[in-house]
Amino acid sequence: MTKPPTTGRHRCLRPAAAALGLALAVSLAPGGGPALAAPVLASPAEDTRAEKQAVDSALEALQGDLVGTSAELTDAYAEYAAVQGMLPGAQAAATLARDVQAAAQEKADELARRLVASEQARTAAADAVAQTEAAMAQSRTSIGRIASSAYRSRGVPQGLSLALGSGSTEEFASRTAAVSGLSSSEQDVLTDLGSDEAVRQSATDRLTAVTEQVADLKVEAEGQLAIAAEATAEAEARQAEVEALVARQQAAVATIEDRQAEEEQRLAALEQESTALGDELRAIAEQERRKEEERRRAAEAAAAAAQSSGSSSASADRLAAPPAVSRSTRGDTGGTADTGGTLAYPGGRMTSGYGMRMHPIRGYMKLHAGQDFSSGCGTPIRAAADGEIVSAGWQGSYGNLVVINHGILRGQPVATAYAHLQGFAKRSGSVSRGEVIGYEGTTGGSTGCHLHFEVRVNGNPENPLNWF
Repeated sequence: MTKPPTTGRHRCLRPAAAALGLALAVSLAPGGGPALAAPVLASPAEDTRAEKQAVDSALEALQGDLVGTSAELTDAYAEYAAVQGMLPGAQAAATLARDVQAAAQEKADELARRLVASEQARTAAADAVAQTEAAMAQSRTSIGRIASSAYRSRGVPQGLSLALGSGSTEEFASRTAAVSGLSSSEQDVLTDLGSDEAVRQSATDRLTAVTEQVADLKVEAEGQLAIAAEATAEAEARQAEVEALVARQQAAVATIEDRQAEEEQRLAALEQESTALGDELRAIAEQERRKEEERRRAAEAAAAAAQSSGSSSASADRLAAPPAVSRSTRGDTGGTADTGGTLAYPGGRMTSGYGMRMHPIRGYMKLHAGQDFSSGCGTPIRAAADGEIVSAGWQGSYGNLVVINHGILRGQPVATAYAHLQGFAKRSGSVSRGEVIGYEGTTGGSTGCHLHFEVRVNGNPENPLNWF
């Protein structure tokens, strides 16, 4: 079997789709062994549907592992994984077809040997009949001479003419026993004729039986040859399927090898972009922490001044500075499924989740730093909470990206990122929870419309599901 490509560090191509085995229907004889009939070959339409289902299943299973990978490379790996799943079944089918073909051919050969033996037996039986009839003809000639000589000298012996007119072997034997007046040599000739008649009858019966057996064997042999030919064609077809699958596998591996460098560059660029975004947000988080510390100190100073001047605690509360970003405003979510959590749920169907996963081509663990949602191209994308747009524009593999700083949430600086947008509804300024900021798309390193949603705490990615 073709090995997956390897370059540099250890890599693996692990099958991601369950094998879709190719079924081979074989009828069973009453004794439990396979009947000598060719397996049933699936129709071309059934084969095509099976192959499509296998590739689709592999592609669906790979979506989470190949987020952002080019469509060509994703398709190549899906093809590889699907073929990996189908090959065992196809190879088993080819092996079984060859076994059936071998058994059918073995029986055809056995019937051919039996037919040759039967034809030889028929020839021997026919020769025996001919030889016996020749001997009988000679004995009859001798008896004729005996009768002629006896007639001239003393008349035909009693019963001899009657014996010569017998209609069967049994009748001839009984009549010759009554013949009298013959010499011993003449009696021997008559006895030999009776024995030859019995042999001739037995040989004739044998010839008839063998002739019928030959005819039956010819019919059976012709039928078995047809079965063997069908089984041979079936075995060749199944082997051709295996060879075609291997060719497809090799083509997929070639594509993966050709695009390996491109995939490595893409992954390196994505890592750099994620790191750069983290650095930018960590700087913002540090600013937020300083602002929060300044607000806290100002509030404490105001409280201390109010206490020293005898002002009421209510006055001190009024002097405390409000948070830079309000986190209580919900606003109109425009129909988004807002669960009322710290961050609003983006809506749509969750697809690829946050977390570590093994890259199926390069074979190492990598982090998918966000949660993907799918609602369809052009679906409005809404801010998860109140905040300030940090950036909105093109960001390499992220495509069109909006980053929002939400200030301090749960005591930590939090920002959210919205990637692969089709377009922007707002590119700067303050936003409210549920406000439309852009539209779902498939820009950057994306192979289909979806929203890649990240939650960054202190600039580091966290599982978004923990914030809804």
